[in-house]
Amino acid sequence: MNTVNKAALSNLKQNKGKNILSGIAIVLTTILIFVIPTVGFGTMDVQMAAINKIYPTFHGMYRNVDAQTAEKLSHRAEIETMGIRQDPAQISIPEGSGMMCYMDDEALRLGKMELEEGNFPKSGNEIAVSSGLLDAMGIKAGVGDTIELPYQPIESDGIGYEKKEKFLITGMLPTSKEQRDLKVFSALVSRDFMEQEQPEGERRYRILYRVAGADSMTKEQIENVSGDLAADIGIVEADVADNTEYLSANYVDPAFYTGVAAILLVVVVAGIMTIYSIYYISMIYKVQEFGKIKALGATKRQIRQIVFREGMLVAGVAIPIGLVIGSILSYAGFTYLMTVYAPDDTMGVATRQLIAQKEVSLLKPWIYIMAAAVTLLTVAVSMIRPMQIAAKISPVEAMRYDGSIKTRKKGRKGHSEMRLVHLTEANLTRNKKRTVMTIITLSLTGILYMVLSTILSCADPVEIARSAMYDEFEVSIDSSRGDKMHPEREWTAISQNNPLNEEMEQEIAGIPGVKKITKSSELTTQLKDLKDGEELWTSEIIGIPEEYAEEMEKSIIEGNCTYEELLQGDKIIMDENMQHWAPDWKLGDTIRMIVKSGEKSMEKSFQVAAIADMPYSLNQFCNFLLPKSLVDELGGSNMEYHWSISVDKKEVKNVEQQLRKITDEQEFLKLESYEEEVAMNKKTTALLSQLCYVFMVVLGGVGIMNLVNTMINSIYVRRRELGVMQAIGLSEKQMVRMLQMEGIFYTAGTLVLSLGGGSVLGYLTFLYAKKDRMFGILSYHYPLNQTIALIEVVLIIQLLLTYLIMKNFRKQSMIERIRFSE
Repeated sequence: MNTVNKAALSNLKQNKGKNILSGIAIVLTTILIFVIPTVGFGTMDVQMAAINKIYPTFHGMYRNVDAQTAEKLSHRAEIETMGIRQDPAQISIPEGSGMMCYMDDEALRLGKMELEEGNFPKSGNEIAVSSGLLDAMGIKAGVGDTIELPYQPIESDGIGYEKKEKFLITGMLPTSKEQRDLKVFSALVSRDFMEQEQPEGERRYRILYRVAGADSMTKEQIENVSGDLAADIGIVEADVADNTEYLSANYVDPAFYTGVAAILLVVVVAGIMTIYSIYYISMIYKVQEFGKIKALGATKRQIRQIVFREGMLVAGVAIPIGLVIGSILSYAGFTYLMTVYAPDDTMGVATRQLIAQKEVSLLKPWIYIMAAAVTLLTVAVSMIRPMQIAAKISPVEAMRYDGSIKTRKKGRKGHSEMRLVHLTEANLTRNKKRTVMTIITLSLTGILYMVLSTILSCADPVEIARSAMYDEFEVSIDSSRGDKMHPEREWTAISQNNPLNEEMEQEIAGIPGVKKITKSSELTTQLKDLKDGEELWTSEIIGIPEEYAEEMEKSIIEGNCTYEELLQGDKIIMDENMQHWAPDWKLGDTIRMIVKSGEKSMEKSFQVAAIADMPYSLNQFCNFLLPKSLVDELGGSNMEYHWSISVDKKEVKNVEQQLRKITDEQEFLKLESYEEEVAMNKKTTALLSQLCYVFMVVLGGVGIMNLVNTMINSIYVRRRELGVMQAIGLSEKQMVRMLQMEGIFYTAGTLVLSLGGGSVLGYLTFLYAKKDRMFGILSYHYPLNQTIALIEVVLIIQLLLTYLIMKNFRKQSMIERIRFSE
């Protein structure tokens, strides 16, 4: 072992206190650097696995493809593999719907079609059905039985006359809960049956495909390849449907990696500042020691190496400990989050099964390597300045160095009478950089804590729920926009046979406890002067009843407009959120729209009469507002989309049961309750709070190590000085008070910066969050409880730290303190 290594090892043993503190800081930094990507990527992986377990694996679908075009597709280099699906007939199911489908072998594989028992149909009138379909038809049968089914062939000009045929059941398809709830089923038939019912010229296939070379592509690139290929071979854009959920899960948005990297950067910066501060503060009291080594012949490089290798030895012990603790915390925390906060839908069930069966690997080797490397780099960067301090000072200056920073002042201010406050001031100003660095390091953690606390305090679950719903219940249309897999769920299609009709109103109004039904309408429109890529921007107009006129006027933040003025038909109110997408649009501008209703469309222009910051209960996530009567007139049919239902408080549970029964029987209706909204918001807020505060506790622990190191060095390097002062009359009580005053200064400085800077930044963050509608935040709530908690924690830590240091300090006699030499 060479001299440098021996000196580094000797320092490691001698400076146990400093190295234990820096080791704890390195352990905590390692934990955060390991846990954040482990949980982040683990969550992503389990979601990907759940989606891959449930969703079909094709990248997209082309609809209405004739045989000639399908043949062209099969020879295109852009297509890795493709399967064919064709729907030859529609099954006549009482109070439900069913479809007969033919799928070739590749389509079955890409669609992840599985049988509970039996085989897929191969020829003739063989069929695979589900128990749900048989139950809906009132048929009791199984594999090997022959059943008679009524069906209507799908012809080129529509649905044909009903037929009845006998089919041999060769296999049983699974029935999901969603299929039973919606009463929507499908059956698989053979190619022979499909060709029998549909002449070749009338067949319009659905092509399921995977894009070649997708492993090196992003989701957007795959979608672009699909669109370009469709345009090249003559498939219209409306017939191109992407498997969005599968693509989103397997081809991750680069923004996810950016977010993880940003959080890790915060941790690394905090770690660098703390570890640097620990070594810097320790180093300024060891300059004399290194000066002696230098006087004996050590070079600057050797001095730097001694300091550096000491730090690396500490890191070599601390990093494995951090990785072990991080592994335990990651597994326990991830399992808790995924089991407690996973939803109860099909995805949630699949997620919990994957975790229980340990089918997803959480702890990845590359994360261990990355965490160790980043932490080592953090420690290395932290050591640069302490290495320079130790190496650059000359032996003569080192012998005289007392830890203070030299200034150009030729004298210093004296006092006619020495008081404890003067002694405290002298120590704090001895090295102002050390003092300021300690306060800033602690304050940065406090500021981040205050910003997170402000956001969590403003995300009030009850307030957010009430902003989303005026009354106890809301029945609304369950539609989707741009879902090319299910065009029947478009609002323009549903509005042609709107389930929110007079019959439904009478049924709901007749439920005991229902006091009032308030109706709002909705209209889909395209904006002629705003584009989304090459397409016109699609938006919605909410049509509110006169009962909401007062709420509408309260929400206006720019301009002035009454409900009566809107009834004239040439003015409109724009939600403030629309200016995020069209920043040039302002009060008084004319907006040109293409209003859509079913297959019809018409052009209409409106002047922006006012800009409003509307609650969700009023605008229902729409960007424009008009009176309900005007929206119904423009739509040309029943455009009612949202029914807000006021209920007697005593009858809430009974009404909910009745409403749920009604909406469950309708495919395109959904029910939302105020109580469920509050519960969901509380669950979301609880998850965010737990993640944020656990992160802050660990990050705060890194900063606290800096305070501990500062206080210990402040006392122990002054043992001789304090011993002499005690010898000339300083009592132990006065010494304790002096040290407490030093601690109070650090505490006060930390709290002033944390609370002052944190409150200002917290409010600015609130304004940003409110403007972007993040977490549903509506109004500012100062985090009073969190502020009190921060003050209490900092005070307790400071008092406890002073007590423990003094308890250890008392173990030395006054003579031992006086004899102590730095």
